[in-house]
Amino acid sequence: MKTLVLLIVSAWFVAACGLPAVNKVAKTNVNAINAVPYSQTENAYSLAQRDIGFAPLEDMVGKTASEMKLWQNKDVSRRLKDLMGPDLATMQKFWNTETPLKKFGDVLMLTGCERDNCANNRYVIFISLSESFINVVHIRKDTVKEWKTRGRINLPPPFVEELDATKSSKEEENGN
Repeated sequence: MKTLVLLIVSAWFVAACGLPAVNKVAKTNVNAINAVPYSQTENAYSLAQRDIGFAPLEDMVGKTASEMKLWQNKDVSRRLKDLMGPDLATMQKFWNTETPLKKFGDVLMLTGCERDNCANNRYVIFISLSESFINVVHIRKDTVKEWKTRGRINLPPPFVEELDATKSSKEEENGN
C-alpha cells in the first residue's frame, strides 16, 4: 500500500512539475516569434496572401494582353467587369496598341491605347497580387478617370513615375 501511495505521489509530482516547463516553452516560442522584426515577416505574409486568380499573371511578365489572352481569363475578366461595368467593353474596343506586362514587387502594370490616338485615349491597368486590388486609369484628351477595387494600390516608384509622366505629357499637349 505504501508503495502504491508513493508511486501515485511521485507520478503527481512529476506531472505537476512538467506542466510549467511546457508552458515556459510555449511562452518562449511565442515571445521569440513576436521578437522577429516586421520586415523579416513581410515577404512571407505577402506570399501567403497572393490572390490565386491573379497569381498566374505573374508568369506572363513581358507579354501583352493579347499574347496572354487577358480578356479570355475568366477571373480577371469578371473582376474588370464588376469594376468597370459597361466601360470594360469600351476599354477592350480601344485596346489596340499595347505594352508588355511589367512587374515591380507585388504590383503588375499593363497599358493599352487606341491605335493612332494613344495621346488621347490610353488605359493603364494596375493589379496588386497581394491585396487583390485592380485599379484602372483612363487618360483621355481632357480628363482622367479611375476605377478602384476597395482601395487604391500603393504603386511602386517606377510605376508612379511612368503614370505621372503619361499624365503630364497629356497636360502639356493640351496646353495646361
